[in-house]
Amino acid sequence: MLFFFLLLSSSSFSQQEKILVFGNYSSLCVADSTFTLSDSLPESLDSVSIIMIFSSSTSNFSRHDIDKIEDFIRKGGGLYSGSDNWPLQAQSNQVTNQLYNKETFGNYIQASAEKNDTGNLNLDALDTIPAGETTAAFPLDYRLKVEAWVEDQPLISSGVLGEGKIIIDGGYSRFYCIHRSDSTDELLKQFLIFLSNQ
Repeated sequence: MLFFFLLLSSSSFSQQEKILVFGNYSSLCVADSTFTLSDSLPESLDSVSIIMIFSSSTSNFSRHDIDKIEDFIRKGGGLYSGSDNWPLQAQSNQVTNQLYNKETFGNYIQASAEKNDTGNLNLDALDTIPAGETTAAFPLDYRLKVEAWVEDQPLISSGVLGEGKIIIDGGYSRFYCIHRSDSTDELLKQFLIFLSNQ
């Protein structure tokens, strides 16, 4: 499938920043020279500023890879850990088990999510937050702020870990090309601004 990339203002990211994308990315609209699609973690993450995981049903990540991702975040990197309805949770659950001893759960079918007014992300510009086709939730955790809810469960959460930042999202199917909209573009832009420590 052809990839065509989400709108990002070139002023938001320097030429040296690189976003590494893993997992179920074949239906996503994410790419330009800032994005690198990968099936395995490179030996060095020195040139990477953000890792984006769009979980699939299986994972190639080893225990060493998960330790390396945690170290990357704690030293100032940004991580987007995306999952969706089961079974699209493998990589995300590996990461969140390591960091929070928790996994995504459930299967929620709701067109839009409800914004939380006290999060880390600037979501005020969005009239609506598309939830995704069918979504999963992530348990409440005192170390994370809930950004958006489906029913009464956290859909999008964000937080700080060491010197880095993390977003846990249970509805990444909103970023599939067939669902692309101004709202999804703006939401991704806000995710990347937060994760890049701007």
